[in-house]
Amino acid sequence: MKVNREFLMTAEEGYEWNNWKASLGPLYPGYENFDIYMNWMKERLSAYGCIDIKEHHWAHETYRVDDWPDHESGALGLVSDGSDVPVGTFLMLSSSTGKDGLTAPMIFYDASLGKPERGVFQGKIVVMETAGHPEKPFDEKYLESFVVTDTNFRSDPKPPAPMFEVPDPSVSNSWNTRWDFNQWRTFLEYALSGSAAGMIIVSKLTYGCLRGLYDRQRRHDIPCIVVDREAGKKVVLDAKNGKIAKLTLISRYYMCDAWNFVCFLPGKNYGTPNDEYITINVHTDAMSLTQDNGSLGALGIARYFSHIPQSLRGKTLLFCIDCRHFIEGYEFGNIAHDPYKVYPELVGKITATVGLEHMGELEGAEDYENNTMVCTGLPEYTFMKADDNDYCSRILIEAAVDSGLERADVKIAGRPGIHGMFKGMVRAVQASCHKLGVCEIGQAGNWPGAHTQTFSGMQYFSKKKFHDEVYVWTQVVGCMMETDSIVYDIMWSDLNTSVRSLYSQKFICAEAKEGLLGFISSVFAQVESGEYLKAASRLKDTFPDVLLTLIDKDTAQPALDAAELVYRKLISRSK
Repeated sequence: MKVNREFLMTAEEGYEWNNWKASLGPLYPGYENFDIYMNWMKERLSAYGCIDIKEHHWAHETYRVDDWPDHESGALGLVSDGSDVPVGTFLMLSSSTGKDGLTAPMIFYDASLGKPERGVFQGKIVVMETAGHPEKPFDEKYLESFVVTDTNFRSDPKPPAPMFEVPDPSVSNSWNTRWDFNQWRTFLEYALSGSAAGMIIVSKLTYGCLRGLYDRQRRHDIPCIVVDREAGKKVVLDAKNGKIAKLTLISRYYMCDAWNFVCFLPGKNYGTPNDEYITINVHTDAMSLTQDNGSLGALGIARYFSHIPQSLRGKTLLFCIDCRHFIEGYEFGNIAHDPYKVYPELVGKITATVGLEHMGELEGAEDYENNTMVCTGLPEYTFMKADDNDYCSRILIEAAVDSGLERADVKIAGRPGIHGMFKGMVRAVQASCHKLGVCEIGQAGNWPGAHTQTFSGMQYFSKKKFHDEVYVWTQVVGCMMETDSIVYDIMWSDLNTSVRSLYSQKFICAEAKEGLLGFISSVFAQVESGEYLKAASRLKDTFPDVLLTLIDKDTAQPALDAAELVYRKLISRSK
């Protein structure tokens, strides 16, 4: 399917949606505007033809610090050796000091020493400073998240840095922000182990980047704040000299009504045994601007397909509008409230799950001279993921090209990069949280960055980029709607993965791996052409013979089992 631009939302319309959402601020359950946004989403989806809305409500204890929209509200504060120090942010789920604050001597701890002995920080406010990037050679864990790696398709001819080099934060700051932010959880564990009365993290980020940057932590019984690189100079010096600090963090918990919902844009077989769903999964709870605006991308998709008659919609679109991404415990800690657990009857009809988040982002950079953050004007990376499947790979890359999306980075799970080098983790998709055992495809952004802080404004939003991303996913969803779901069934990815595993475990050589994968691709091409019986016959009669000339049956069994599953599904579909 190719997108009909007449049916697609305009860039200006997407801007208006996002601008309104940004004005609401954080959208956690229990916040004033959470219900407003959720009800607005229901109304808009209904206006675009979605029906049979199913709401699920539960009592949730929400956490709150009143630092938005006024960061100087008094909810956060630090006085170090008699001098006021600006506070950039706090660790979520920190305990409250109350309005009187916590006054105690500071102690500096070098986090590179590892986990401290129990009780060494008793009665003190521990100060820890984030480390800079490591020296080469980088290990794979570092490469996965903090540098540009190989890919299967990249539309950007000039990434912020060469592959495997640390991007300069004054050019693009998301990579560096992620590295700094990634250390906070470890620091919390150290502070708790040492029985600290409180904690101050000294970040290497500018104040502009740090302000309103929230993380996800477990609940803890000490107050923890974070100060920026400039403010931190005094704090570190004071801590090393054992000076007194007054730390203020006024937080509270209260019960609220958390809720999510699902709804359906009916396909031609809606309500019949032959109906199939493509589910579009988004979360609505986060700090602001783009972290949680996948719901608006979903709205753009619904708007488009509302122009297509139901009789021509090959499958039903199931929209899952969830709110468990940033609440305490997030998705897995609140699994009983997963819509697919609440409504298990939906699962059997789902053929693919599409996850959307971080849409329309513009890139930020550190301005060290002014201790702030600036917008570069360039689009941020859009990281997209698809299963190890010829069809999913093709339609996603084609959609990225057709849309004109800049800085698209497509990673196909399991497949080597185009340069044959380390590819790293796929920074998508939220849909994977549901683990439905079906095809997964979707996008995320280069988080956390300029576009995900509470105080980021619309200067970090690109209406063109948002429009282009909605174009991408409208085209991908449209292709899946009109294609037999057996073509994008996860069984193909499982079969390819089983062969790649034989190679990675050194049971077969590179030539044998490529030969087997080539054979699977040729079988897959027959399936795409509708020749199910011919494809099934080749998998049943030829694949085992070829495989067993290479390795023994016990070693081959996982691949044989994967091929057998594909065979059975093809036979069933051909009847």
